[in-house]
Formats: sequence, C-alpha cells, structure tokens
Amino acid sequence: MVNLMQMEVGYNLVERKLVGEKFEEIKEKISIVEFLRRLKQRQLINQTIAIIGFEEILLTGEETARYVRRTLSNSVNQLRAHIIQIIIDGSLIINTEPKIKVLTQEIRLTPIFGNRLTMKTVGYFHSPPNI
Repeated sequence: MVNLMQMEVGYNLVERKLVGEKFEEIKEKISIVEFLRRLKQRQLINQTIAIIGFEEILLTGEETARYVRRTLSNSVNQLRAHIIQIIIDGSLIINTEPKIKVLTQEIRLTPIFGNRLTMKTVGYFHSPPNI
C-alpha cells in the first residue's frame, strides 16, 4: 500500500491525475460555485472538503478572480482550520508566477492567492487560509 500525502490546513491545489495516487482523496466534493455560495451565506463547511470546477470558473475572466479572492479573504475566520483540496483539471505550472494550464490557456493564480501560494511538489501547490 502506498502512503498518500496528506493535505495541509489551507488551500491545497492538486492535479486530478495525482489524487488517490500520490495525494489523499477527500470524499466530500462540491463545486466551486456551491462552495462560494456557502461561504457568502456563512453556512457550515466540512472541516475537510474537495472543490471541483475551480479552473473553469477562472476562465470566465479577471472579475471572477477578484470575486473569488474577496470571498475567500472575507472567510478566513470561517476556514481557519479547514483542509480545502482544490482538484485541478489541468497542470499546475510555475514560471514567473504560479498558474494553471488548461489545454492552451494559462490561468494566473496570483490574483487570488497573491504571494501566499507555494509549490510543494510537482502537481501540488499550497496556500494558508489567510490570503
């Protein structure tokens, strides 16, 4: 049996192909839209949760990225001890800054996470909850 890498408190961006193979698979999954809705309405969020559709919502533009950052920033106290796995359909890359590469497009992550996002290993970025 392979020891899977455990997620840390905060935001854990992991490439889908590595979930269950190198990184633990979190059973409860919700869409990014539902996650943001719950945060805005101050509803309870499970301590450990996986988010899907993150890169898709970011492809809609810069205004969406600003909205996501605002919502996450305003929810720091609510998510202080949470482990949030963000499953990425694409590749996590870093050149001048961290990005998600989906097909031919690159999505900048700095507008959401600022300088708080660090590369832990290939296919895995982490940010503390206070972005």
